[in-house]
Amino acid sequence: MTRHVLLHAKPYKQSMSSNHSKVSLRHTSLADYLRRRQNSTLVQGLGKFLKAWRAVSHRPVKRVVPIDRLLCGGEHGLPGAPYARHTNDFLRPSTPIKQSPHVRFLEEYKRGGEEIFRPEVFRETAYFANAVKCMNAIGQYFDCKREDEIERIARGFVNSFNGKASSNGAGSSTRAEEFSKPGSMVKVRPIELSDCYEVIDGNHRLAIAYVRGEETYPVLVKFPAVRTPLQQLILDYAWCAMRGEMEIYQPVESPELGSYWVRIRRCTDRFEMMKRLLDEHRALLPERPTYLDIASSYGWFVREMGELGFDAHGVEIDWAAIEIGRRIYRLKPEQVTRSEAVRFLQSNAVSYDVVSCFSLLHHFVLGRASISADEMLRLIDRTTNTILFLDMGQEHEEWFRESLAGWNPDRIEQWLRDNTTFTKIYRLGTDSDNVPPFADNYGRTLFACVR
Repeated sequence: MTRHVLLHAKPYKQSMSSNHSKVSLRHTSLADYLRRRQNSTLVQGLGKFLKAWRAVSHRPVKRVVPIDRLLCGGEHGLPGAPYARHTNDFLRPSTPIKQSPHVRFLEEYKRGGEEIFRPEVFRETAYFANAVKCMNAIGQYFDCKREDEIERIARGFVNSFNGKASSNGAGSSTRAEEFSKPGSMVKVRPIELSDCYEVIDGNHRLAIAYVRGEETYPVLVKFPAVRTPLQQLILDYAWCAMRGEMEIYQPVESPELGSYWVRIRRCTDRFEMMKRLLDEHRALLPERPTYLDIASSYGWFVREMGELGFDAHGVEIDWAAIEIGRRIYRLKPEQVTRSEAVRFLQSNAVSYDVVSCFSLLHHFVLGRASISADEMLRLIDRTTNTILFLDMGQEHEEWFRESLAGWNPDRIEQWLRDNTTFTKIYRLGTDSDNVPPFADNYGRTLFACVR
């Protein structure tokens, strides 16, 4: 791990470090041996076997799947991830069918009937917006190339819902090659690292089934599996990328982030403790106080403090973490500065009414940073006007039983008193993140330092 990443990475199980450099089958002695003998009967036979195996393993299979496991794909034959990039609709491939523009349109139709086709009403529907977005990205929606043609497709969709037309949802419009023939199966792809599927073809039929109350649907599963942009972004976060684990550091909820993924920090437990102290000391703060989260990760605390009325900001080195905050928490670009923490604090002359620093300072204690832990704490002290919230690794954790020996709550509190100018230091409680697979870690004391 590089120095810069370490300043923002969270503690990891050192016994797992051997997993960081996984052996590739492309670079083994056996692979080299076979590569040098490409014309041998053995190698050619093995090649034919692998080709046949891939053909069989990627053969489409029929399944009946729960509709709530089906997520929106792209349009007009364009898969979900590239469609999301073309339309700047990052979460489209993470959107359940039950929340799709197609379902929303049918539900509006059930409530209002033909009123939905009044031009001023129809043009405000999610279905119309989805069709226009597709036309802007690809050039057409079914066979529509103009906005005034979309109503015809929508009426065909409603007719299908009412049992008056074929079930492909396209009404009487000409069928483009990318779209299904009447009676063909809905096509999906598995989404990696989950029990969900991306819809390739069949958004209209699935919407009709869902609104009619069906819970499952027969589909044709095609391979290979795909990842959603959200999954890939979380895996690009350095904490995950270096460990090779499917871990979510701060709260993110999405259907494809199910039981295969590990939630590390729940955050809400610490935030409730913070809110109680802030309520008790509200008189010390201005009407719109400022807030800085040092090493803010995805930016969960930045968002929550912003919702409390703070002018909330963060500093974070990891590009993917910042992007998650922008995409999922709707943080504005100016709210989180991309920088290594020491450089930011040394160069930033601005101070903040409330500051937080979580799971960072033990890296300085362990000598993994450009300055000492005492120097870093004094920088944080200088940056804080009134209240500092802080936690760090402790000796009771399996990760740190030797490397942080002696660093218990008593020592940390005394260290804070010796190296800061705060007049009061409180122990607010411990986090609840010490659950499997981290049952022997976390449970760190949250400190509040007040002037």
